[in-house]
Amino acid sequence: MSYKSAKPQTKQELAHAYGVTIRTLTNWIAPHEERIGVRHGHTYTPKQVKIIYELLGEPINTNEED
Repeated sequence: MSYKSAKPQTKQELAHAYGVTIRTLTNWIAPHEERIGVRHGHTYTPKQVKIIYELLGEPINTNEED
């Protein structure tokens, strides 16, 4: 998956993609919340997902492989 194909994702989906728990993902994201911005409902926008990928690297699992 490239950054260009980022789709809206929930924390659960992102945690699964990175192979970690939601709590771990939250801890990884916490220092960067100002840059990432506030979620809209339960999902991060594609732009926010791209920022997360830039900060944490591309996930090991992608939703396209499920």
